[in-house]
Formats: sequence, structure tokens, C-alpha cells
Amino acid sequence: MRLVPVIRFVCLTFCATTSLSFAQSSLTLYGTVDSGFAYQNHSANDSGTYGSASRFAMVSGGQSGNRFGLKGKEKVSENTDINFVLENGFDIGNGTFSQSGRMFGRQAWLGASYKGLGNFRLGRQYDFANDYTSELTPFGPGDFASASLGLSFGSANAERFSNMIRLETDRIEGFKAGVGYTFSSQIPSAYVIDGAYPVVPGESRDYNFASQDNLRALSSGIQYQSGPLYTTATYDAYYPNAATAKGQVPNASAWILGAAYNIGSFKLSGAYGQTRNAWLNPAQLIQTFTQPSNLGTTNNSIVFDQNIAVDSYLLGLTYTPNKVTNIFLSWQMAKPSAGMQSNPFFPIDTQTVYSFAYTYNFTPRTNIYAMGAYSTNYSMSQGLTYSLVGVGIRHKF
Repeated sequence: MRLVPVIRFVCLTFCATTSLSFAQSSLTLYGTVDSGFAYQNHSANDSGTYGSASRFAMVSGGQSGNRFGLKGKEKVSENTDINFVLENGFDIGNGTFSQSGRMFGRQAWLGASYKGLGNFRLGRQYDFANDYTSELTPFGPGDFASASLGLSFGSANAERFSNMIRLETDRIEGFKAGVGYTFSSQIPSAYVIDGAYPVVPGESRDYNFASQDNLRALSSGIQYQSGPLYTTATYDAYYPNAATAKGQVPNASAWILGAAYNIGSFKLSGAYGQTRNAWLNPAQLIQTFTQPSNLGTTNNSIVFDQNIAVDSYLLGLTYTPNKVTNIFLSWQMAKPSAGMQSNPFFPIDTQTVYSFAYTYNFTPRTNIYAMGAYSTNYSMSQGLTYSLVGVGIRHKF
């Protein structure tokens, strides 16, 4: 009988030790499943590059891209944590991967954070334009592709960089800032050299140590938040593949300034930006009908051209009349320069996008939504109109 208290003591000690160990680390499975129906239509453009087309079909991720992921954290000292995220994107309609066959195409990074100082991460991650401007768009970070900020501000369209080292400060007196550099972004790209768009062989995957022969990029941002006010500025630079560009293609850049302000049930937002020497994510939503053969149809892409110069604008409104209802409205414009409008390939004109969405939350994790968008001179292609209406349901876990 004396053995029983000893066994009990050992078991209690083991359980306490195990609980303490697990209290210092965590592993979380999370994700989003989203599906619905949508009607899409676009006209023929003036140059005949696109013919008119329409479709009614099931959509995967009408509000939010479908995903599942693992995120973990372990405390290695009083102020230091090691953390990681592995996040997969998938099409709920057919179960396939959404990012060119990548198992963890949305995010895959390992990093460390130090309390009061900041964090650094290594791997496939979002740029700061995506993260810091998400407060500006009424539709939320990465939500409602038909209303994405990236339609007019290409660098803010859920841009992901592979092989990236990223450093970010903690918030200090309302300020937060960060910078990142990718040795090979693995963004499908094309280059205008002597009036042609050559395909870049292999640069999206096989870079090894030949960093000069890959599309590299720098991303940076700063934000300030105080009460109802949020402001931000981001800057991204893109360095072309040297083997393909051969010194004939200049570096590209994109910067964004924006602010948002909460007034009771309303949130007002606005942004202005400039993109030079390249355009990101061309014809992103028209991809269901046609897309340049050398550019991916599900991931971001970039076309380098020293004649590209676009000014971008956004006005947004969010109305939350109660705890379960949201109404989102936005207007966007992408205005090409006069020189760009003389493009010899096809007529170019100013793009405008009008977007609307409605959500109703049954629970904190499940909601229904309705959305609509209409664009003139879509993708800055003169005469090309685009429209979409859809409904769906989203569940987060």
C-alpha cells in the first residue's frame, strides 16, 4: 500500500511537468472554407484582344480564399519565441492546390520574435504592401477578389515573395515598421524588350545561388495607429532577372500612401499610389477567359516595361449597423500616363472599379455574403467592361 502514494506522486509530477512544457508551446490548426455562386461578364475590348464572354458557375473563395494551415510557437526564453506558419491554399470545387501546385503556397515561414523589439521571418511571405494596406480597403485583407485593392494597386494584391527575409518592429508609440528582401521572388514575369514578351525559363523555381539571374524584390512599410486613426506608407522595388533583361529593363517600383478613420458605425478610407516600369497582376480576374500563356493564372505575375507609369486611387466606406452586419463600398481608379496610353500593342485607358459587398454573421465563425463589382476599361484595356455578382457562405475554423 505504501507504493500507491509514491506512484500517485510520480504521476502528478509527470503531469505537472508535461503541462508546464506544453504551456510554453502551442500548435494550432486553422483554416477557411468558402463557396458560392457567381455570374461574371466582360465585353469585347476595342482592340479585339478580348471577345465578349459570360459565365454562371460555382466559385471557390468568393469572399476569402480557401485555406488550411498550421501555426506554432515555442517560448525559448522569457522574452523570445520561435514561431512558424505553414498555410495551404486550395480550390474547394475540385480539391486541387491553388498556388501552382505548392503544398504551402500561401505562406511557409520560420521565425523568431523578441518582446519589445520585433520579429524576423525566413520563407514565403506576404509583402508589406499587402499587410499594411489591408486596413485601408473596406473588404478586409485578401477578401473579395472582385473588390481587391490589388486591382488598382498591384503591389497590394496579396503579393507573396518566396525566399524572403523579413524584419518588423513591435509597435512603439503607435508606430510599426518593417523591411524585407527576397533573393528569388518566384513571381511569373515577362519583359518588354524590342516589343516582345519573352518567357523567363525556370526563374520561378530553380535559383540556387544565382541570385542575379532571378527576379528579386525589396518590400518595406511603416504604419501609425492611434485611436480611430490609421495611416501607412509602403514601398516595393522589383529587380529584373539579369540574364533575361540584359541591362535593357530598368528596376520597377510601387509605393502607396493611405489612411483610415473610424467614426462610430462608419469607417472611411483612402489611398494614393504610383507604379513605375512594371505592372503587377495584369488581367487578374479575366483569367477565367483568357490569359497570356507565359503568366500563371492563379498566382501573381509582373510585366516589366519602362513605359509603364500608373497612378492609383481608392475611396472606401464600411458601415456596421450592428454586431452581425457589414456593408462595404469602394471606388478605385488606375490612371495610366499619357505615354503609356500610346501603347503600340492595344489601346489603354483609365480603369475604374465600383465594388459592393454585404455580410451577415450567424456566428463569429460563419457568415453569408453577397458581392458585386463593375469596372470600365478593366485592366486599363480601352473599352473592356467587367461585371460580377455573387453569393456564398464562409466558415472559419
